[in-house]
Amino acid sequence: MLQTAENTVGAAIEDFLKTYHVPLSIVLIIVLAILANWILRKLLMRAVNQIVRGVKKAQDVDTTSEIQAAPYVNARAVQRTRTLGTVGRVVITWVIVLIALVLILSQLGVNLTAVLASAGVIAAGLAFGAQNIVKDVLNGIFMVFEDQLGIGDVVTIGAVNGTVEDVGIRVTRVRAMDGTLWFVRNGEILTLGNASQGWGRALIDVTVAADQDLSHVSDVTLEAARALLHSEKFARKVTGEPEILGLESVFGDRATLRLAVRTRPEAQWEVQRGIRAEIRRRFAAEGIQLSAQLPNPPGGAK
Repeated sequence: MLQTAENTVGAAIEDFLKTYHVPLSIVLIIVLAILANWILRKLLMRAVNQIVRGVKKAQDVDTTSEIQAAPYVNARAVQRTRTLGTVGRVVITWVIVLIALVLILSQLGVNLTAVLASAGVIAAGLAFGAQNIVKDVLNGIFMVFEDQLGIGDVVTIGAVNGTVEDVGIRVTRVRAMDGTLWFVRNGEILTLGNASQGWGRALIDVTVAADQDLSHVSDVTLEAARALLHSEKFARKVTGEPEILGLESVFGDRATLRLAVRTRPEAQWEVQRGIRAEIRRRFAAEGIQLSAQLPNPPGGAK
C-alpha cells in the first residue's frame, strides 16, 4: 500500500514537472538572474569599499575630503573607483537581463538566430533614430574611463555648477550649491570644468585707497596670508606659498592688488574666505582702510 502511494506521488510530481516544465524553467531563470545580479553587485561594491578603506587607512583619515593634497593620486583613485562602481552596477544589471531574456526565449522555443538577426536590424534602426541616446551613452562611457569627472567632484558644466552625485551611462546628476539637483545628459556635455583634479588656486583681490603705500599693503597682506596658512586648520589645505601677483587694477581713487596661493583641490574657496577674514583683521590693526572694489573700466586697468 505504502509503495503504491509513493509511486503515485512520484508519478504525479513527474507529470507536474513535464506539464509545467517551461514556466518552471522561466521562473528558475528569473530567480537565478535576480540572485546573480544581487551577488555580483555586492561583490563589486565590496571591492569598491575595500579600495576606498585601504586608501583612507593608508592616509589615516575618516573621509575622502581629508586626504592630504600630496597623495593626489590616492584621492583620485577613491573618486574614480566609486564612479566606476556606479557604472559597473548598471552594466552588470543590463548584461544579466539580456542573458536571462535569451534563456527565457530559448525555453519558449523561439528561434534565437532569427531573433538575433532581427535584433541587429532593429538595433541599427534604433541607433539611427535614437542618435541622441547613443551619443549620451558613448559620451558617458568615455567620460568615466578618461577620468573627466567622478562622484564627489566639484564641476562646472555649462551654466551648472555643483558637486557630482552620480555618473550614469546616460545622465550625470549634479547637486548645485543651493540644493538644486541637475540632470545633465552626457551627450550634451561639450565643455566641463573640474575643480577637483590636480590643484586649485585661491585668488583674493584687495582694494585700498590708491594714495596708500602699496608696498606696505602688500607686505601686510602677505604676512596675514602666511600666518593663516601656517595654522593647523589651513596647513594641510595649501601646497604653495602666497604671492602678490601685482597691481590688478587702478580705478579712480582705488587700487586693487591680487594675492594668489596654490591649494589642494576644492580647498580654494575655504582658503579664500579664511584669508579675507585675516587680512581684514590685520588691516584694522595696521590702520589700512579697505575700499569698495569696482569693476575694471572698459579696455582694462588704467
